Amino acid sequence: MLASFRKLANTWPARIFLVILGVSFASWGVADVARRIAGGGNDVVAVVEGHDITPTAFMTEFQSDMQRYAQRFPDPSQIPAPLRLQVAEQTLTKMVTQQALADQAHRMGIAVPDQQVRDAVFAMTDFQGPDGKFNRNLLLQALASHSMTEAHFLDLIRMDIRQNQLLNTVAASAAPSKLLTDLVYKYVNEKRLADVLVLPFIGQPLPGAPVDAVLRRYYDNNPAHYSSPEYRHVKVVILSPDSIGRGLTVSDSDMQAWFTQHKAEFVAPEKRSLQVITTDTEAEAAALAAQWKAGADWDAMQAAAKAAHATPVALDNATPDQIPSPDLATAAFAAVPEAVTGPIKQPLGFYVLRVAAVTPARNPSFESLRPVIRDRVAADKALDLIDARAQKLQDLFAGGAKIDEVPTDLGATGAEGTLDAQGNTPEGTPAPIPAAPDLRQQIVAAAFAAKIGDPIQPAEGPNHSWYAVSVDKIIAPTRKPFDHVRDEVLLDWQRDQVHRHQDVEATRLLQLVKGGQSLTNAAWGSGLQVTRTPPLVRNKPQAGMTAQMVQTLFTLAPGQATMAETEKGFVVAQLVQVVAPDAKADPSGLSQTEDGLKQALHDDYVQMYAIALKDAAQPTIRADVVENLITQQPGQ
Repeated sequence: MLASFRKLANTWPARIFLVILGVSFASWGVADVARRIAGGGNDVVAVVEGHDITPTAFMTEFQSDMQRYAQRFPDPSQIPAPLRLQVAEQTLTKMVTQQALADQAHRMGIAVPDQQVRDAVFAMTDFQGPDGKFNRNLLLQALASHSMTEAHFLDLIRMDIRQNQLLNTVAASAAPSKLLTDLVYKYVNEKRLADVLVLPFIGQPLPGAPVDAVLRRYYDNNPAHYSSPEYRHVKVVILSPDSIGRGLTVSDSDMQAWFTQHKAEFVAPEKRSLQVITTDTEAEAAALAAQWKAGADWDAMQAAAKAAHATPVALDNATPDQIPSPDLATAAFAAVPEAVTGPIKQPLGFYVLRVAAVTPARNPSFESLRPVIRDRVAADKALDLIDARAQKLQDLFAGGAKIDEVPTDLGATGAEGTLDAQGNTPEGTPAPIPAAPDLRQQIVAAAFAAKIGDPIQPAEGPNHSWYAVSVDKIIAPTRKPFDHVRDEVLLDWQRDQVHRHQDVEATRLLQLVKGGQSLTNAAWGSGLQVTRTPPLVRNKPQAGMTAQMVQTLFTLAPGQATMAETEKGFVVAQLVQVVAPDAKADPSGLSQTEDGLKQALHDDYVQMYAIALKDAAQPTIRADVVENLITQQPGQ
């Protein structure tokens, strides 16, 4: 519950407690401890050192944790039982660990002053108004939406701070040894050089056409390549703020009020892109201005400025207040575009400038923005209606209605047609589904997951949208006649032969290198070019090589080789040199490695301590109660 009220990284140091959430049920799970339980009432889910975890408290946390799956399963009844059990176990682990930590903090006498709690709440960005200051109304709204009292919320904050103080104390001594730091630094920063040869697919001579029997065999062995895809005739209904908004009446007064409030979004000052040269003397500035006016471009003027010990600077799309000198800003916005202006005397020297481009100011009128304003106001109003309209849509289909029977006054939009699994029509064009790309993708996926005659079930999509799909015809894939695709089959066969040839040749070269030759000698006379890579970095991609190939090169000894297939061809690489890093020459890198190890050890200490406290508490878990709770309320 508390997590929904704060942005941890931007407020106070509660990040440590997140490590606890990673304590796996592999070490302690409901199934494991259930064997230790003998009896017990149904009024508790668990008991931790005399403290009860009640069904109400557990279900509140469980439902909160289940929220992240709401997008994947718009219908809560469709969430698989094993997934619900997994989330329940994670929730219970978290709650038991929290209680064990709270008990330990109490035993150690760790106290949190009221002022510290106050400061923590005031620092939460969710409760800060436009002025960046704490806004009590925002806090009260959040508490009301979660049915939580202010006292309970402050108790949670206090508990979190106390537990973080405990965990910080435990992990304060986490520090890597010098030996470990040096080893990790050398491992991470080691570089390698390799010789690389590419056997490309493109540009190779194609073999001659074989007899038709060969092509027919290739055609028969690759039926999917020469078949039309499965098509489905579908009907779709979409309910969204946009579709509802199109049918709403929006008054001029509402639009005027919205425009007054949001006008700043559409207004922008004039901006200018400048090229400026600064010199110490007027004579130098005049000489550079003359050269510029004679037709020299900006590249030439930058070189001339540097030769004259002047300073060239380019400013892109700058407003007057973004230009360092007010006098220069005044001159720049008074200058004729594309003309050279100056010399201009300034306190620190002389300027010569050219306005390279002008972005005009924007100050649109209400009338010019009327269509945009109308759509925005309607969309805002539609957001207040979408939930009720979605419920009506669900009720319609639950009552057996068909997509064609959705009433027009609901504000939904519909479409029907034939498409494939990529969302394309038989003509190869995108099916005209009236939806944004992310919603469109969900609709197409739903269409190909449905069966003819399935009950129509509305599903929630992105951006407050809803949709429903029905399938009334499935057109199975059909093979295209050989005679119709013979040319395509021939080209595919030829390309496959090139692929096979390059594979054989790459393998031959690899075997020669493994036999003791260098890659350069192995490729001698083949016309293939061997190139030396720049220093390769561990786990970092290199152009023209797969990530796995780079990783493999870091397992080889100099002289050893490997090969891999890429989109462009087969690549053979031979490791040439291992470049060991010099920690003395890179104190910053060594320090970063030490800091990273310190944080990792810090997290390990926290996790081990949390596990030890939890185990020492010997919690009593009612697995049967947990299972009954999450089974009886599948819709929560």
